[in-house]
Amino acid sequence: MVDSAQLLPVARAAQVLDISRERVRELVHGGRLDAVRIGRELLVDARSVEHRKSVVKPAAGRPLSARMAWGFLWSLSGHRPSWISPSERVRLNRYAQEREPAQWPRLLSGRARVYRVRMLAGPLARLREDPQAVVSGPAAAGHYGADLLAGSADEEFYVDAVRFDELTRSRRLRLGSAEPNAVIRVPALSDVLRPPGSAGFAIPAAVAADLLDAGDERSVVAAQQLLTRLGEVPKLGG
Repeated sequence: MVDSAQLLPVARAAQVLDISRERVRELVHGGRLDAVRIGRELLVDARSVEHRKSVVKPAAGRPLSARMAWGFLWSLSGHRPSWISPSERVRLNRYAQEREPAQWPRLLSGRARVYRVRMLAGPLARLREDPQAVVSGPAAAGHYGADLLAGSADEEFYVDAVRFDELTRSRRLRLGSAEPNAVIRVPALSDVLRPPGSAGFAIPAAVAADLLDAGDERSVVAAQQLLTRLGEVPKLGG
């Protein structure tokens, strides 16, 4: 839930980020900034703005395409992405060595569209078992052995685009809620959610990427633990 004491008008958020008001609204619509609507006014979460200013925006380099982003995440998780060529695999190995996780929010931003939604308990429970969805966020981090419990945090999922459209049409989820209880990421590439041998959880590198997007200290530490388990020991500072 967004704290009403830490809300910024669109014009102020645009000034802080040095972008246009229209771009702020685009970021809100795309799930890159948290916001609520009070009456006719759209108000942006100040913490979300600060995270984008200090973590996402300064990262060097262009974001990877969806196919390269998922190739990167599959490779780090020990899977072989069949859509990646040998020359692209060399590039991904270089990215893994050179790009610090602090750069991941920008580098991997094209992997999925992000929605913060409100769901009732029944549909939310069924989504955990849905073959067209996988669990991410704190619950998945705990599954992989990272020291991060879900607690009162929003539940997080990756959901196939077709299934997400079905959920939206059936009104089993509510977009634009002032009190979201779930984060849903819809991958920009099909058939990437369940590599051979995977269960009902997002692949570990994708979970780490989601935790780094959150940006808080506990999530970043948990991401480091996941990456260490994957054989990566990157620096998370700077």
